[in-house]
Amino acid sequence: MNLALPSSRSTLGWLRCLLLCLAFQAAGPASAADAALEKHAGHFWQTVSATAEERPALLERHFSAALRERKGDADLLETFAMLDEVLGPDLASLSPSAVRKGDEGDELHYTLASGQRVSLMLGLSGEDPSKIDRFGVRPLPPEVAAVAPEALPAAISKHLDAEFQAGRFTGAVLVARGDEALYAGAFGLADRQTGRPNTLDTPFNLGSINKMFTGIAIAQLQAAGKLDWTDTVGTHLPDFPNAKIRDEVTLHQLLTHTSGVGSYWNEAHAARLAELDSQQAFLATFVDQPLLFEPGQGNEYSNGGPVILGLVIEAISGKDYYDYVREFIYRPAGMIHADHYRRDDTAAGIALGYLKTEEGGWRDNHQDLSARGSAAGGGYASARDLHAFARALADERLLSRDQWEMLWKAHTQHGPDMGYGYLFGSGTVAGRRWIGHNGGAPGISAEFRYYPADDLVVVVLSNQDNASMAVAQWLNALVVASLGEAAPPPSTD
Repeated sequence: MNLALPSSRSTLGWLRCLLLCLAFQAAGPASAADAALEKHAGHFWQTVSATAEERPALLERHFSAALRERKGDADLLETFAMLDEVLGPDLASLSPSAVRKGDEGDELHYTLASGQRVSLMLGLSGEDPSKIDRFGVRPLPPEVAAVAPEALPAAISKHLDAEFQAGRFTGAVLVARGDEALYAGAFGLADRQTGRPNTLDTPFNLGSINKMFTGIAIAQLQAAGKLDWTDTVGTHLPDFPNAKIRDEVTLHQLLTHTSGVGSYWNEAHAARLAELDSQQAFLATFVDQPLLFEPGQGNEYSNGGPVILGLVIEAISGKDYYDYVREFIYRPAGMIHADHYRRDDTAAGIALGYLKTEEGGWRDNHQDLSARGSAAGGGYASARDLHAFARALADERLLSRDQWEMLWKAHTQHGPDMGYGYLFGSGTVAGRRWIGHNGGAPGISAEFRYYPADDLVVVVLSNQDNASMAVAQWLNALVVASLGEAAPPPSTD
């Protein structure tokens, strides 16, 4: 199980990664939660909010032996730590605002101190006394009132100013429809030591947003007839050092996180951070790890898979991965500030990422980053670069529309409004279809969503730990609510 800890790894986002134990079919709202359900929900949040030393005892006390056997104590404890970090303080005192009863379990809705809304889904064991046997946590759309389109810039500016003043956000935000920017603004400092400000042209670390560019590169090679989605890794990397991956894992499985390949967030990665500046170097940190499951028989978010795809890109194109993306994606799309900058590149004007210290101050993330990012994430781009990328999606500059649709098709589903294609996330907000990705790493967080039918893009980039998600959720909800009726789906004629 790969759970995307924001403090240590790139993320697709915790919506996709936390629906880990249960898929519910919710019924209509109940009048109130019964005492037993609220008690178990309280135990869940108590465990999340506890210290690392306290959690093992709470896990044993409140969670079923069957769940612990299925998922493993280590992964469950990792999940609780991630939730504590992402969702913030005061979780133990939460009270549900709504409850939905289902045949397989119950869903409770909460509003956090930050205003963010989340759903906790619980399934209980049949033992006496009952314990938590299944759970899932997912974000809920913010409850945002629509404004007139002409009032959007002022409404966005007011909200972001408040988030910045409260210390919850630094970075850059851009909302555009077609060529027209509906809102664009930057907040805070790219370098807190020198006082250099963030701007709309400042390159931010994108985390896993870069996975989209790896998917595009594979699609370009497929369109050129140089590979097929069902090719095995060994078709293009005959000397690949892991025989099972070489002979059994397909490109389709790597693109959809169904290969069983795990991640490179491990001790080998941590020990070699300063040396990691190529796909081959990243591969060496995980290639000997056993698969998480048989190829095609599961679905676990992977950072190792895109690294292997990066090596396939290099083998077919004859170009270094970084050079390929720069030549065939960034430059044709007009992304003039985008690149896989090295962590010590002082001339590129990149935003340094920042994490809060135990003393309440801030430190930069230099020591937490590899020498350079990989095909799984860690490249840089500015807010204006991602607007330019959205224009390249719209005018089919990088791929044809049919080829885009292959990338955007939800090959796997992760909830009623969330799917995953070929290294692209997809979903709907109020009936409007979006595609995109998010990313996280120590000291940075980023969100990119493009609504094809509306030619609308929403970009949120932050050089502050866990700062983009709540802003992006609110922003997408506001913009979509304020646009009126959803555009009709494209014609299939």
